[in-house]
Amino acid sequence: MDKSRITAAIWPWGTNTREEMEKAAKEVHEIGYETFESVKAAIYAYDMNLAAYKEVLNRYELKPVSFYFHLPEVEKTESFFATLDKELEFIAALGVERICLQATKGRPQEMTLANKQWELEALVRVAEKSKKFGIMSNLHPHYNTWVMYQDEIEYILDNLDEKLISFAPDTAHLTVGKCDPVEIIKKYVHRVNFTHFKDIKDADAQSAGMASAGMEVYDNFCELGTGKVDFRSVFDILKAANYSGPLCEELDRAPISNAESAKNNFYYLLNNY
Repeated sequence: MDKSRITAAIWPWGTNTREEMEKAAKEVHEIGYETFESVKAAIYAYDMNLAAYKEVLNRYELKPVSFYFHLPEVEKTESFFATLDKELEFIAALGVERICLQATKGRPQEMTLANKQWELEALVRVAEKSKKFGIMSNLHPHYNTWVMYQDEIEYILDNLDEKLISFAPDTAHLTVGKCDPVEIIKKYVHRVNFTHFKDIKDADAQSAGMASAGMEVYDNFCELGTGKVDFRSVFDILKAANYSGPLCEELDRAPISNAESAKNNFYYLLNNY
């Protein structure tokens, strides 16, 4: 297979400093990665300095293929959108053509139709802006957010034009959302534009608290092939549909080191996809 499709999620190295970004870039380059996904918050470690960011990419022969955005809590909506254009402009200048959109974090006591509609409208607002920069937005279901369970995923995808919103499934988060990753990916495979491959030891999330940039991390996510996800079936569905996009490995908390797990995951995908 084309190993350039195997992508590293580098946020576990940290998102607050240039040193964290450069360590991640150096280590994934040495493993053999040519592409990576980062998160929106990490571009501020470079003070939105495009030349400085590109210098690191050139030094380690890396290309970003996605950036990860978190939709804000309701009360922070306008501050989120106030900076969105300049953030999209920055990543578009890096050649990035997709973003992952995590739904609003924290769940109301009851996920009402009004909640779903609010989330849908927020996603549309981001997607319409991103499209102006040549960037496709991808729904990314995630534990403990407003789009976690199957009915919530279906509500969003079935009510939005596929030309506006694509799909970025995450095998571990679908599992803890009581979904069958094989079933969901098969149903929406024609909309898959990005993938997060994570394994998980059991079906219940075990939160390890918050990492930098407000990201919740989980202890029972594990290296590919060491948990319960049926990757063979997922890979077969994607290949049968001629999915040609990135294959992004991700692990919230590595058992030994980020580099060691990124290496193990790289070779798992190289040998099994």
